[in-house]
Amino acid sequence: MSESEDFFGNAKKELEDYIANRILLAKMQVTQQVSHKMASVVVLMLVAIIFAFVLVFGGIMAAYYLTDLTGSLVKGFGYVAAFFLGLLLIVVLFRKKLAAAVVNALIKNLFK
Repeated sequence: MSESEDFFGNAKKELEDYIANRILLAKMQVTQQVSHKMASVVVLMLVAIIFAFVLVFGGIMAAYYLTDLTGSLVKGFGYVAAFFLGLLLIVVLFRKKLAAAVVNALIKNLFK
């Protein structure tokens, strides 16, 4: 009987070790996926912030350039404001298609 008890004791220990290792593996895989997604979010936020700065300073630069061309500060800044207003109008008109594209990109990134 000691041989069968020893066998079942070893089998029980092996099963417990296997389950513990599977749990550890699952935790490590989740940690890896979460860290990759968080890194993607941080990089995306940095790109968005830099893009916002480029838009702001590029708009100011374009406004001053147009001021030199038109000879009027109001016209230069007015043209740039009209351009951004037109851009806003385009975004508002196509917001559903843009939102769907963003959602699809996020879902694709999450299940990558």
